[in-house]
Amino acid sequence: MNIDLIQIGFRYRKDLGDLRSLAGSIAEVGLLHPVVVTPEGRLIAGRRRLEACRLLGWTEIPVTVVDLLQAARGEAHENFVRKDLLPSEIVALKRAIEPLERREARERQGDRADLRHPATVAERHGSDPGEVRDKIARYLGVGRTTIERAEAVVEAAEEYPDEYGYLMEQMDRSGKVAGAFRRLEVLKQAKQLEACAPELPTGPFQVIVADPPWRYESGNDLPYPTMDLEEIKAMPIVEIADENAVLWLWTTNAHLRVAFEVVEAWGFEYRTLLTWVKDRMGTGEWLRGQTEHCMLAVRGKPVFVHGGHSSVLEASRREHSRKPEEFYVLVEATSPGGKVELFCRQRREGWQVFGNEIERF
Repeated sequence: MNIDLIQIGFRYRKDLGDLRSLAGSIAEVGLLHPVVVTPEGRLIAGRRRLEACRLLGWTEIPVTVVDLLQAARGEAHENFVRKDLLPSEIVALKRAIEPLERREARERQGDRADLRHPATVAERHGSDPGEVRDKIARYLGVGRTTIERAEAVVEAAEEYPDEYGYLMEQMDRSGKVAGAFRRLEVLKQAKQLEACAPELPTGPFQVIVADPPWRYESGNDLPYPTMDLEEIKAMPIVEIADENAVLWLWTTNAHLRVAFEVVEAWGFEYRTLLTWVKDRMGTGEWLRGQTEHCMLAVRGKPVFVHGGHSSVLEASRREHSRKPEEFYVLVEATSPGGKVELFCRQRREGWQVFGNEIERF
């Protein structure tokens, strides 16, 4: 299409950022993803690519043409190749189609929507936004949940480009919406924690159970904010521990070595290792994980009820990061005194708790 004939209307994204690197990439490898336009030439998605091509002096640009009215009616056509659309382009199409679909729905009802307030029309006809979104998802050939998650990433990038803009770029580059959305949720949780971080209980406690949110070197793809090793070691656990105390510190196979550093930084001495053998395997880069470990360490001379307790705990795996009930039975049977659980996900009678998701389970 002639690049000068493309019309630019309202854009959610105002700041296009530095276009020079994008223009350089296009000059080197070509335009991998055509911009998306209506048959009349109105731009739907690809403003940065369009402007980068202008910088390169292009007079024509490859386009994907989408008839929005046809899409609103659910009339797919062979020329619309869905697999070529980026997640952010799918969001742009959803935004463009949605008002047309609502208009079509009102017209099918035979109502003069132009004479009524939109809320009144929707109320009268029982317009369900969910039904509209389902129809759009079917037309685009993408699940409704995927579209909603992609839109959440795009909205965050538009509102806070410095914080979340790279997430949209990664999402488009990889095509993986779920990972970008999960990362967005984690970053939002971390932001909330920084704004209102919970305080450690004062203690002193004779029994401390801790399940730190270990950070993986491969990147944070966990459904909660993580901490690096130095942050975990810097926690003032020694201030809430009794001079005679027991520490039960959970660690993963990947973090077993550095967990010894945490034990020492918190003022405890390692004694033995409890291994939880789960009923089924999880994921793993080298071997698929079916075990998790809990280090037993002491400070001073705590009271510990010795008995026929094994270093192996066989119990079913439950929700992510949720520990088995059999573990708490073991702790209560062997470790008397005031108890606190750090980074816990569930309140427990007779225990004090610390964490940002203490009501999760």
